[in-house]
Amino acid sequence: MSNVIFDPERWKSVEAGNEALIERWLVTEGDYVHAGQVLAKATLVHEDVAIAAPHDGVLEQVVVAAGEHFGRGDVLARLINV
Repeated sequence: MSNVIFDPERWKSVEAGNEALIERWLVTEGDYVHAGQVLAKATLVHEDVAIAAPHDGVLEQVVVAAGEHFGRGDVLARLINV
């Protein structure tokens, strides 16, 4: 199993304490996903960004639901390696 997090490089120019927002999930728990597939859309400091799968697997759990905020390093979802 592995954790899906927001790309740490995207946070470099963002002030500490700022959060991002999950706009919507494009997949649901139990779906098979491919490396690089967009899993969710988020907003970070007025910029729309995509959250992609780090590898092939099955989306086991969505940790941060659509409409919720998340911070630097937060786990957004969990993937089962297959």
